[in-house]
Amino acid sequence: MHPELDPEFAIELLKSPGELDNKYSRGCVGFVTGSNQYPGAALLGINAAFELEVGMVQYQGPTEVSNLVLSSRPEVVLGLDKAEFLVIGSGISDTNQDQLESLQNAVSSGKPLLVDGGAMTICDLSLISLGILTPHAKEAEKIFAKYGHHRAAKDISGNPVASAIELAEITGLVVLLKGSITVLAVEGERAIESGPGSAHLAQAGTGDLLAGMIGALSAKLIGSGRSLNPKLLRDVALLANQLHSEAAELSAARGEFGASSICNAISEAAGN
Repeated sequence: MHPELDPEFAIELLKSPGELDNKYSRGCVGFVTGSNQYPGAALLGINAAFELEVGMVQYQGPTEVSNLVLSSRPEVVLGLDKAEFLVIGSGISDTNQDQLESLQNAVSSGKPLLVDGGAMTICDLSLISLGILTPHAKEAEKIFAKYGHHRAAKDISGNPVASAIELAEITGLVVLLKGSITVLAVEGERAIESGPGSAHLAQAGTGDLLAGMIGALSAKLIGSGRSLNPKLLRDVALLANQLHSEAAELSAARGEFGASSICNAISEAAGN
């Protein structure tokens, strides 16, 4: 267990459903992810959420992507009306008008959310009251530029702690800056370094998994009756980041590689 993480907190979030649980008490996470260019991003995040036994998953996206999601996971419910936590932006590129409207509605919904991929520069982050950004260095460079700050990706990678803290201060959001050493920052708090993470995460689609994992655990926390706040959201992300790396190592030990294989090892990592 990561030294910054309370073991009891992890046990509570990862415990199996009890006899009094139902789909609502296990939380509902909603996704506005994927695009016609990157449809798999939606499915990877959703599959990762199911690996952590979230109670319900909702999805809103292009018709073609919705059809892909439902053909693979018919238990997904279209729409976002029941979702208590939203994951947006993974795999967003060729944003059509409907999807742009969905992203805008998500950030102005008042619901806590994770902002990933293209949504970090498309969306007005000032509308988010509680959220987490999950950039790698190149995406962080674009976020800084959006706020009028020039920070080159190589400089962000070279000084990730200061960069994550600055991003948290600029945006007012929790920041998870991805890298071999992942840095988690909350405005006004000491940054936490997590890692080094598994080198087997250096594959396309693994970021989509992490987004889905954070979303699922956040929704489960809310479903259990807890009130989410920036420090709790950071701790959820820290736990997800650790499980993400452990799943990659478990998958690689079996000679199985790629984001889909790593996804299949998430529940095993959560049970260890």
